[in-house]
Amino acid sequence: MADVDLDRLAGAYTHRPPSKASLERADRAAKTLRPGARILDAGGGPGNHAAVWHSSGHRPVLLDPSAEMLARATAHGLVGVQGRSQAMPFRSGVFDLVWFHLSIHYGDWRKAVDEAVRVVRDDGRVEIWTLGADHFEQSGLAQWFPSIPAIDAARFPDPDQVVRHLRGGGAAVLVEYPIEEVVTTAGAWLPAIEAGFVSTLQLLPPDELERGLEALGRRYRDPVETIRYNLRFTHITATLPTRTQGS
Repeated sequence: MADVDLDRLAGAYTHRPPSKASLERADRAAKTLRPGARILDAGGGPGNHAAVWHSSGHRPVLLDPSAEMLARATAHGLVGVQGRSQAMPFRSGVFDLVWFHLSIHYGDWRKAVDEAVRVVRDDGRVEIWTLGADHFEQSGLAQWFPSIPAIDAARFPDPDQVVRHLRGGGAAVLVEYPIEEVVTTAGAWLPAIEAGFVSTLQLLPPDELERGLEALGRRYRDPVETIRYNLRFTHITATLPTRTQGS
């Protein structure tokens, strides 16, 4: 499968402002942390969640392989480090929270999880927001682009495997299945799709992308028509045990 161009995706994020629900997720995650907690936003893109934590007095660090994503984040005063989650350039045990929000599927997820466990402190947390099979078939894009469910199923890890991997390392794991309703307009959604506002759109066969855009244009001729669809998340929260010296 071809790689996603993350710098191109950064430009498409102009059409993907963070939802209120997304920002609230980030805010809730930090509510129980100590003041000035160190938070790693792994694959944090332009830094929408890191900005929430920074405004609350925490010390977020954004890790992303895309120079363009980091440029957008650092332009807003955030700390960004270029790198991948599979080889985090940080010392062990330094973060109170490691956060993956729709980013665990970029690269080898097992290495990313193991690195997250390594860099989080004793009794710290790893939180993963991802998507599973319950989402792919009913996604807002699947009816227009039939290849998307299979592409996403191949890209995203099975959430049950992620949970087993974390529990195998001794973590206490909680799993939830929140649903976020997205409400937009045809005038906003169609340009977002054309720009590739989600990375999977880059992986579609060009002819399928063209056919889908044409079909959407015929269906949604009124730019103010409301469009609704659901994001069916799997939210995995892993609390790490106290580790013995040298482990």
